[in-house]
Amino acid sequence: MRPPCEMVQREFLPYVRASVASRLREAGMSQNEIARKLNITQAAVSKYLSHETTEGQLADHIGALSEKLSDMIIEGSTLADLMVREICSTCMYLRIGSTICMMHRERVLSLGELSCQICTGLLAGSEATFTGRAEILGDMQEALAMLEEAPGIRRLMPQVRLNLVACDETANTTSDVAAFPGRITLVEDKVKALTAPQFGASRHTATLVLWAKSIWPSVRSCIGISGRSEIVEAAERMGTLIIRLREPTSNPDEISKAAHKAAKLIGADVSTVAVHVPGGVGIEPILYLFGTSAPSLASTCISLSGEL
Repeated sequence: MRPPCEMVQREFLPYVRASVASRLREAGMSQNEIARKLNITQAAVSKYLSHETTEGQLADHIGALSEKLSDMIIEGSTLADLMVREICSTCMYLRIGSTICMMHRERVLSLGELSCQICTGLLAGSEATFTGRAEILGDMQEALAMLEEAPGIRRLMPQVRLNLVACDETANTTSDVAAFPGRITLVEDKVKALTAPQFGASRHTATLVLWAKSIWPSVRSCIGISGRSEIVEAAERMGTLIIRLREPTSNPDEISKAAHKAAKLIGADVSTVAVHVPGGVGIEPILYLFGTSAPSLASTCISLSGEL
């Protein structure tokens, strides 16, 4: 149980921080300024400044990375995601048949004997599970960008806000379904997601997309929009097959149970299908649209908003 992450934590990251701190100190920054830029304490900066510069196998890579990070900070490009991206990119590069990979094999002899290629397989895209999840998150971000650029989407927004979910063909539980935590909402009258999509962030709509996928194998995504009569009628004009429930409910298991018989009659070959849940006391009407991907559903929603 000696993963390469252990080596990264002990022999890579501390020296990167120390090298960056040293370069910023040479540029005239105080320890307190450096601490704010690196999001660490002043005491940690003091410790890193007393750190000896590494002369090991990683020295050249650490030097190049710390120079790039220092320049970004000095020039004002200190967005956290850019910094983390540079660090993680270098780490991954060094783990795919490069220095960290070779150092790890030397330290853990059993891996060297097995000609270990674990990081290469996981990080280079040959592991279908990881690449599939990355593609889903990418689709979710693409769909969000489409919705953000379409002003008419506000007309589809329910009081509980939009909940967009997506998964792949292997999804079995709600932990395998991606969603936007906090849903997609309105911020200053503009469609926005409060944070990036995550797996396991939805239970309600995720349960529905898993049910739909079991009926219609091509379904990979679901979005809950307002179920007002004019929206339902517009969806029907566009050719959407809609299953209408008789009783209001907010329970996903009750929704799938009530819609199951009608869903079976539709057949497996569908492009866009929907389930309409009527409103009731304390329950607003919702139209659940199902599609083959998050971007395709976003496109459907944009077209639907144009019909209103």
